Amino acid sequence: MDAEKAHAAYMVLHKRSSIFKRLIDGPAYQNQLVDEVDASQSTVYRGLKQLEDHNLVKKQDGMYAPTTFGEIIYTQYERTDEIVQTFVESKQLLETRQEIGSVLDPSVALDATTLVIGKTRPDRVYEYLEEQVSEAAKISGVVPTIFSAMVETYLTQATANQLDAEFVFGKKATEHVQTELSNEFKTLLNTGNFEAYSYSGEVPMGVVVITEPVEHVLVVLHDDIGVVRGVIDSKDKAAVTWARDWYSKYEAESMPLTLS
Repeated sequence: MDAEKAHAAYMVLHKRSSIFKRLIDGPAYQNQLVDEVDASQSTVYRGLKQLEDHNLVKKQDGMYAPTTFGEIIYTQYERTDEIVQTFVESKQLLETRQEIGSVLDPSVALDATTLVIGKTRPDRVYEYLEEQVSEAAKISGVVPTIFSAMVETYLTQATANQLDAEFVFGKKATEHVQTELSNEFKTLLNTGNFEAYSYSGEVPMGVVVITEPVEHVLVVLHDDIGVVRGVIDSKDKAAVTWARDWYSKYEAESMPLTLS
């Protein structure tokens, strides 16, 4: 299938999604569809013909059902639709000065909760991040900045042997730790439950993957580094895999964090 035909099939699926969604639930006769999708007979007829012409549905014993190709394409269509809806509803998240368009994986918008400063009060965004960390048992992340309240949460959980964590800190976060939080981090590292690495450059966003007890990824978007715009919290498996790879990439290019 060439690109033009593939695009046409996708557009037909979008246009006739109500019909196709009904057929996902089980085969149906044309007359059934007229009643069940609340469309005219002519609309259903045209829709079925278009879906059939693009190999998205098949007719057997007078009933229509999705083809395997149609089911696969519809799964991707639903994912794309959810991604678009998430970002449309939280479009302020993407109005950041950081260059994230080529590195932020769209899967983070699937099975996601979003908090945007401006729609949500700033302290609630920070509280949400603290809550997620306090509930985590195993966590790894790459962060461009850090704030004291989060360090206190790390320290409380690590000291109680309730948190196993490893973090890569961007240049500004490293400098802040070394100049303002050195004593706290010495105590934190001495727990044996926290590993810290320093990355020599800046990172465009915070990416924190929690693997226990529930897998999910927190993406913290900034304007200027240190000025949080909002958070995306996704439980999508592809998003978690992307976040793990993101951490591995930065960890491989970092050195152990040193404190004076």
